[in-house]
Amino acid sequence: MIPNLRRKFISITAATMFAVILLIIAAINGIFIVHTDSMLDTRLRHIMNTHISADNGLRDNFRQDTQPPPQSVPSFPDKDTGFSPPFHIKLSIRYDGCLIYLNHDGTVKEILQDAAQHYSEEELQTLASNIYHTGKDHGWMQYFKFHLEYKEMPNGHYEIKLGLLNASSDLYAVFTMLLISVSIGIFSFLLMLLIIIIASGKAVKPIEESYARQKQFVTDAGHELKTPLTVISADNALARMIYGDCEWFDSIDVQIEKTNGLIRNLITLARMDEEQSPVLAAFSFSDAVYDTAKSFQHLAHLDDKFMTLHIADNITYVGDESKLRQLVSILIDNAIKYCDKNGTISVTLTADKQIRLQVINDYAHAADCDLSRVFERFYRADKARTPNGSYGLGLAIAKSITELHKGEIHARTLNRSKFLFEVLLHRSTTK
Repeated sequence: MIPNLRRKFISITAATMFAVILLIIAAINGIFIVHTDSMLDTRLRHIMNTHISADNGLRDNFRQDTQPPPQSVPSFPDKDTGFSPPFHIKLSIRYDGCLIYLNHDGTVKEILQDAAQHYSEEELQTLASNIYHTGKDHGWMQYFKFHLEYKEMPNGHYEIKLGLLNASSDLYAVFTMLLISVSIGIFSFLLMLLIIIIASGKAVKPIEESYARQKQFVTDAGHELKTPLTVISADNALARMIYGDCEWFDSIDVQIEKTNGLIRNLITLARMDEEQSPVLAAFSFSDAVYDTAKSFQHLAHLDDKFMTLHIADNITYVGDESKLRQLVSILIDNAIKYCDKNGTISVTLTADKQIRLQVINDYAHAADCDLSRVFERFYRADKARTPNGSYGLGLAIAKSITELHKGEIHARTLNRSKFLFEVLLHRSTTK
C-alpha cells in the first residue's frame, strides 16, 4: 500500500510540474512568436512604403501619402558614399526584402531590390507568380512573408504591388528559442523529478509509520483475542457436558465462530497489505475454479438457489493456487448471500489474451447498491441485512488477492437486476 501511495504521490506531483513547465514553455514561445510576427509585419509595411534604389537613394512608392521621417530625428551624412540614406533610416531598414510590381495578369512589371541584390530576377518572377496564383493578399510562401496591394489604373486594369520579406533568420530565431526553452524545460523537469522522488520518501514516512502501527495492532489484537475465545469455547463445551444441550450454548458457539472468522480475516488483510510476493507455481486454474464452485452447489441448493458453471478446460495459470482458490470462494460465497430466492448464480471462466473469471447472480435491488465501494473494508452493499454473519471483509480480501497477482477486479450491475463480479488476470501459460 505504501509503495503504491508513494508512486501516486510521485506521478501526481510530476504530472503537475510537467504541466506547469509545458505551460511556461508555451507562453514564452507564444509571446516570442507573436512579437516576431509583429516585427515582421512592421518591416514588411516599411518595405511596402519605401525602398532603396542605387541610383536615387530613398524613393517613395506609389502611395502619395507616405510621410517623410520626423524632423526631430537628426540626419548624419555617410562619409563613404554620396547616395546612401541617412543613418537613422539605415537603422530602420533591413536589407532582406524587395518590392515587385505586377501587371493585372500577374506578370512581373518591375522588381525593386535593395542594394545587395540578394535574389535573381528569375527566382523573384517564379516566387511572385506562385504567390499571385494563391489568391491571397498576405501570408507565407516558403520562408517569405508577403503582402499584396492593388491600385486601379486609368485604363481600368489593376497594378499590383507585392512586398516580400525574407524571414529565414527570424524563423531560425524562433526555432532556436523553442529548442533552448524545451531543453531547459526537460532539464528542469528531470531535476524536479529527482527532487520529488527523494522528497516522496520523507513525505510518506509518517503515513508509513502510522500504517505499520495499525497493522501491528490488528495482528497483535487478533492473537490476543484468540486466547479468551479459546477459553470461552472450552468453558461452553464443558457447560454443555454438565447441563446438556441448550440454545444458549449453541448461540455462544455461533458467536465464537463468527468472531474467530472476523479475526482471521483481519489478520489476512494485515498480512496482504505487507505486499509480499505470492508463491508462484503453475496449476490448472480450470480445475481450481471447478472444484471450488462445485463445493458451493449443495449450499446454494439448500438455500433454494441454482448454480450454473461455464468453465473452459485446460486453462493453466502461474500464481498462488491457495490464494486464488480463496478468491473464487469469496466471490461465489458473496453471490450466494446476495442472490434472490430461486435465483441463479453463474460462474464463467474463459481465456483469450487474459484469463476472465465472472460470477453473476440475480439480485432485484442491484441498481440501488453503490458498487464503487464494495471493495472497501466493512462495507456491505445491502446494509439492511447481514446474511450469515458477514462483516464486509471478503471482497476487500478478494481485491488484495487480485492485486497481489497484478490483476484487476470489477463490480457492476447487469440489467439493473444482476450483480457481476469480474476478475482479469494476465495469461501466463495455457495448454
